[in-house]
Amino acid sequence: MWTRAIAKQLALPIIGCGLLGPAQAAEESRDKGRAGLDDLSHEMSTCAAYFSLLSTIMENSSRSETRAAAAKRIKSSGQAMLTQGINVASYIGVDEKVATDRVQVALKEMVETINRDPANSLRAMHTKYGLPCDALLREAPRRFMALLKQYDAD
Repeated sequence: MWTRAIAKQLALPIIGCGLLGPAQAAEESRDKGRAGLDDLSHEMSTCAAYFSLLSTIMENSSRSETRAAAAKRIKSSGQAMLTQGINVASYIGVDEKVATDRVQVALKEMVETINRDPANSLRAMHTKYGLPCDALLREAPRRFMALLKQYDAD
């Protein structure tokens, strides 16, 4: 008799815990997805800054048609990266200004890197920004979809 009474009293909390566990897991997944989307937006803003700076350097370094065309493509990639970074940030409720501020911070850091060691700046910039940004151009859609599924998990 006592065991039945105790079982009745514990039934609701036990059922509640069973339902709360998946809800809590979904919330954790959503938080991880949101953090990942914010990181992705940040990376996109940084790469937008990199592509913008690189295109400006290329435009100013030579007047050849080939370089001008390459600079235009790079600038276009930077603009697209910024637009997508803003879109991702907006999707998770981060103000557009945050994404554009991130671009300014990244540009400042890049200029400091160049000014700190001009002779080795090309290699430093390529390693720190060029390679990751080229990879992001290829991987961003896949990463976005995976993070979106995590963020929108019910």
